Amino acid sequence: MREQVTIAGPLTPVSPMQRWNRILMLVALLVAGINAVNANADDFSRESFTLGQVTLPYRKAEICRGGIEKPALVLYLHGGSSRGSDNEAQLQEKAVGVIYQYLHDHYIAATFIVPQCPSGGGWTSQNRKVVNELLQSYIQCGESDPKRVYILGGSMGGTGTWCQLSYFPDFYAAAMPVAGNPTGMNAANVATTPVLTVMGTADAMMSIPAVETFMADIIALGGSVQLDTEEGWSHPTTCEQSYTDERLAWLFSQVRGEGTGIRETNFVSKPSPIIYDLSGRKVIHPARGIYIKEGKKYVKQ
Repeated sequence: MREQVTIAGPLTPVSPMQRWNRILMLVALLVAGINAVNANADDFSRESFTLGQVTLPYRKAEICRGGIEKPALVLYLHGGSSRGSDNEAQLQEKAVGVIYQYLHDHYIAATFIVPQCPSGGGWTSQNRKVVNELLQSYIQCGESDPKRVYILGGSMGGTGTWCQLSYFPDFYAAAMPVAGNPTGMNAANVATTPVLTVMGTADAMMSIPAVETFMADIIALGGSVQLDTEEGWSHPTTCEQSYTDERLAWLFSQVRGEGTGIRETNFVSKPSPIIYDLSGRKVIHPARGIYIKEGKKYVKQ
């Protein structure tokens, strides 16, 4: 039954000035609605990247470009249900629209990359190398800021985010793996990147204790990692609701500085090589032993 509303008292006459102010307010609201940006397929160009025998389809959005500074490079890795070859399914994940809208609303110049994993594949297989080479291509041609490369992902993409940090240390400025599994990853390498991860207590697919155990290893190595645990969140809820303004603000405020030196890719040239031990700590006067110098194993006799 429709609720009936009773208006008590006489109607107040509206003056011409009040009527004009209301018209202006209505126009402002209509303009705001026209200018509002929602991420949809039209906002993302269709692209592909080939490395060896693997061709990876991806979508790209250019956001708030045209300023003096080089744009940030933002990567989102989708979950398992978006795999395929249509180069469309990955855009249906809610996180893509939320991230796109945040970048636009906060005037963050960025190139937003959303690749699609082939059917039956994953982000921890050979695709990890293809994804990273895709990002490197934007860095090497000078189109993006190498100090502001960010990675996010949920579910399979959350695990893929952990994997990127494990295989490509000192590359990303910050990372946000959501509902992902870091088991088996290289904690020393992951420790080179600030991480904020989100897990739900009602997630039947991913293990919070596994994340906590891995976090302890990262912290012991001097890394920066934060776990946000959401009470009662299921796996789908965690993947959809984790990308809050507060968390995204933290992510995009990070800028990559000098890393640990253990890296698979290196975009920072140094006047003299810096030596690190196998735990990623800088060594000023190395004794006899095995170290890392310029990304390679170095034996001090």
